[in-house]
Amino acid sequence: MPSEVLRELILKLAEPDRLEIIREAAIRDDRPLLLRGDAEDGPVEEADSWVTQNGAKILPHLLRRIDPSDDEMVHLVQSGVLPFDRSLLEPREFLVRFNHPAMRGACDGGLPLSEVAATSLALTELITSLLAANRSFGADAVMPTVRVAAGSVDFLATGSGLILGGLGLLATCGVGVISAPVIAGTDVLTGAIDLTLNWQKRSSEKGRSDAERAKTDAERARADAERARADAKKIEAETIGQELENEINRVRLGNLPAQAEAHRVEKPETHPASFFVPFALIERSSQQNGLAAAHGVHLINRGLPSLFGILRVIPGLLITVENIARQ
Repeated sequence: MPSEVLRELILKLAEPDRLEIIREAAIRDDRPLLLRGDAEDGPVEEADSWVTQNGAKILPHLLRRIDPSDDEMVHLVQSGVLPFDRSLLEPREFLVRFNHPAMRGACDGGLPLSEVAATSLALTELITSLLAANRSFGADAVMPTVRVAAGSVDFLATGSGLILGGLGLLATCGVGVISAPVIAGTDVLTGAIDLTLNWQKRSSEKGRSDAERAKTDAERARADAERARADAKKIEAETIGQELENEINRVRLGNLPAQAEAHRVEKPETHPASFFVPFALIERSSQQNGLAAAHGVHLINRGLPSLFGILRVIPGLLITVENIARQ
């Protein structure tokens, strides 16, 4: 049933989040019993009917609290509750421009190779995240072709309209970031960009004399030994502390699984990246880029952590996206 996936996503939320979503969606709270409070029983048919009627209105706000799996996204798209303009699957030509303070010192219209390489890594990461996010919409996972314009880091690209719209959305909503979760791969990306931008420093370090290198290596070896001893003591203390905490829990909860489950402490929830961006900004930018609000929220969830990681390494970076066809 098309509403089944959305119904299960709603049931994953705590009641305060459900009430907040209803308020944000500006709809009347006439939910059936199954979708209300902590109720576990109620007619499924009534719940599905309510979801079918209100799903499109609540989905953008729900996606700011839950980031569904790819399979769940496919069901939401196929059911029609998450609409999108299929013309966005067609190829478009667009320009992506990177600007930040380090580029202003370039002379004779040229740029250091490190700047071009770093922005290439950044663009590759952003497009990769958008390609993965748009697979649920039937988009091909094919990298755009690019031409780098001389004298600036301008990438003239040809790719689907979903990539164009997604990049425009990220470029606009990135300024609204308060905080964002950093996903597993982002540290690798930021490390690669940092490595690229600091090539000159590393090169000069390679030119040190043998005496300086030997002295530095000896100091580093002593520091590493001291750090290793400190880490060993820290691990020992943490182990003792964990064992003590486990013993306290065993005493408090008992050995019965039912008792432990009854007193189980829930881990703090991690909100999707879009939760930290004003919804009005996402809604307006989505409309400007031809995307439904729910689609825009989904792309922010998947792409913004990568952008956030990039901005940590290249502070002050400004990304602009232009649709060539509109010029």
